[in-house]
Amino acid sequence: MPSLFPSFLRPSFLRAKPLVDENSADFIFSTVAWVLQNFDHEEFFNRTRLVAPSNEFFPGRVSSVDGKAQNIFQHTLRYAGLSHWPFELRSSYQQQVDSECQMQPAPQDELALIHRNSTSTDIEIPVPVIITDTPLFVFYNPQQTLKPEDLSASYAHVIAQHLIIQSKQQPPGGSQFFAEASEVLATMMGFGVLLSNSAYTFRGGCGSCYNAMANRQPALTELDSVFVLALFSRLKGIATKDATFHLKKYLRPSYKRALKQIDQRLEQVNSLKRIA
Repeated sequence: MPSLFPSFLRPSFLRAKPLVDENSADFIFSTVAWVLQNFDHEEFFNRTRLVAPSNEFFPGRVSSVDGKAQNIFQHTLRYAGLSHWPFELRSSYQQQVDSECQMQPAPQDELALIHRNSTSTDIEIPVPVIITDTPLFVFYNPQQTLKPEDLSASYAHVIAQHLIIQSKQQPPGGSQFFAEASEVLATMMGFGVLLSNSAYTFRGGCGSCYNAMANRQPALTELDSVFVLALFSRLKGIATKDATFHLKKYLRPSYKRALKQIDQRLEQVNSLKRIA
């Protein structure tokens, strides 16, 4: 039976507890607005897909660790809409011996215009491949291939970082929130389920079961990641059952709490939909 009283008149113990605090929610909404204003809102609303950790999204047979890393990377790059950018995948072993790879890339004029294309149709939209003498390096630790979902999430986060650097845009709150903002951007590029599922790894009861080298280093908390995913889904009109099908089971109640909190900010949600 629906309540006869609006939520603000209900006793506090009957109100749904928000998933994240108001400051975190404000930051996420502001950052999502920043993403839509600066990183191709048309791409987001028209072509961006919610990427799932499944064979549908990551097909391919590989016979080596490097081959597996490369296969996951190419799929991740395509869903990010940046296959035409000069990315170069390297193992962490190469990073240790190559000082050039360890430097943060300078913005390149030919990459200044943000243009993404993540279309998944058989007929690809023509996008010119950008040729440059300065590649954008992305690294992986071979141990990470033991957790493909985490590896794709790591790739997406680094790709988003490159996108922000090349755009010369400052995230809300300034450069000190670069890592958090880039993770929000990665979620808005479709990788929210992967990022949420890999935001926290339980060590378990056996030390030999835990491999720190295979875990990614999240910038957002697990609940913040779920909140951004829920906002992504609200903006894209994705049904809860579809958004949570591949989400870890213990995170699904948190996702529903996030939706309730987001729906209390309906005016802000509608404002995000109107960004052009």
